[in-house]
Amino acid sequence: MNSAAAIGALHIQRAQTTAMIDTIRVGDLTVLRGMPARAARGPVLFVHGYFADASIFAGWLDFFAARGTPAYAVNLRGRAGSRPDTDLGGVSIEEFASDAERVARHLGAPVIVGHSMGGLIAQLLAERDVVREAVLISPAPPRGISVLSPAVTFRQLEYLPAMLMGRCVRPSRRVMKALVLNRLPASEQDAALDRLIPDSGRAGLEMALRGVPVDARRIHCPMLVIAAGDDRFIPARIARRIAARYGAQLDLVEQHGHMLPIEPGWEAVAATVIRWIDAHEPHRPGAHRG
Repeated sequence: MNSAAAIGALHIQRAQTTAMIDTIRVGDLTVLRGMPARAARGPVLFVHGYFADASIFAGWLDFFAARGTPAYAVNLRGRAGSRPDTDLGGVSIEEFASDAERVARHLGAPVIVGHSMGGLIAQLLAERDVVREAVLISPAPPRGISVLSPAVTFRQLEYLPAMLMGRCVRPSRRVMKALVLNRLPASEQDAALDRLIPDSGRAGLEMALRGVPVDARRIHCPMLVIAAGDDRFIPARIARRIAARYGAQLDLVEQHGHMLPIEPGWEAVAATVIRWIDAHEPHRPGAHRG
């Protein structure tokens, strides 16, 4: 099991496994797929965050497929067989977004669900009008909304040299435990940390310091922003500003931190996302490709 693949496996056991998850290719990208016996709604595309891969959404793929939703999770380049020759340290957010866009176009305007960096990528795809709805979970903010606080800046100083030089950033166990895994049970934190992967210094620099521009005037699809009450990395006040920028619905979930997709109780949040999708397209047929 490569890189972060076992993260989803740890948590998929919390739900009843009712769908088969397999891997498909869309061009030179690998995509995890959960297919329902009968589609009741259109496809959903999940986009992972920094230091992770698509397997972080393994439980969600099963959960959505069991409820009639074709569910896909893209591995962005440089991980899990997606464009394996990539110089990962120098990859930009724009390049990651182009990977997600390729899969979104293949699926034909899916709902996009993005976590952390994936939430920023979801904003970019909404701006490009290639998704029909967007759900942002603890999303990285666009340019104009800074995620940095003194505490976050201090804890991430060790990442700065790699970011400035466009090299791979390796996740720090100390930083991850302090900022990101605080709501994951202590008995599971080390296993999760062992399965995180290096990521792009350039993309990290863009998110932390330069900012990634997103034109809110070009976003017309419905959008839901989910904030976690105990998120120490993208606190609720940041998520609230993101929601306000787009005129999006904000849902604050308590007793969750930044790694909400794999924390105990993620199923309730996933169910909220399905209800929100149904409220916007209760009779949409489940046509899809792939």
